[in-house]
Amino acid sequence: MIYGLEIRNVKSNDLDAIMRVENEAWPIEARAPKEKFEERLKVFPNGFFIAVLNDEIVGVTTSQIIKYNPKNPPNSWTEITGDGHISESHNPNGKAVYVVSLGVSPKGRPEGKGIGVGTALLERQKQLTKELGKEYLVLSARVPSYDSFCKTRGNIPIEVYVNLRRNDGLPEDIELRFYERAGLKQVKICPNTMDDAESRNYGVMMEWKA
Repeated sequence: MIYGLEIRNVKSNDLDAIMRVENEAWPIEARAPKEKFEERLKVFPNGFFIAVLNDEIVGVTTSQIIKYNPKNPPNSWTEITGDGHISESHNPNGKAVYVVSLGVSPKGRPEGKGIGVGTALLERQKQLTKELGKEYLVLSARVPSYDSFCKTRGNIPIEVYVNLRRNDGLPEDIELRFYERAGLKQVKICPNTMDDAESRNYGVMMEWKA
């Protein structure tokens, strides 16, 4: 872990700083309003973590527990999370931790380069999965390089795009690459997963078995 980086559960007085991270980390159509974070804190505080570096919040992740069948994974992020509210979608008896959000501010990515903040937050969600005795950690990954790829190199089907690999064997897409590097695998392409122009509204369900 980065020297001086602390991953801890959130407190109610952290919410204003969390909103700064949310606004810096995501395109406007993908940002969650403060009331959704307040609801996530109320419903499942154990799955709400922040990354603190030099006394400043630089990353945020939230989660819920869901029923999960690996042979028939769920579809859109909107459906799985109740559009990010989680009050009706969180099921303590489920067997999977579902990562609702994970965002890192530019201060957690100096000079545009990742320094491990996102990885540390994801590892904490994986640790939570084990602590709770759940079988899986799952999430809906964006494919934020898809639209720009198609505009510069020609339109290709999403099924082809998610399987494009670099010379090191990792995905061409920056977010799929991040999650595969962390040990998750792609299990399902999900159209209309959320309002996300960069991903052309696609998402990819990803899974890690505890």
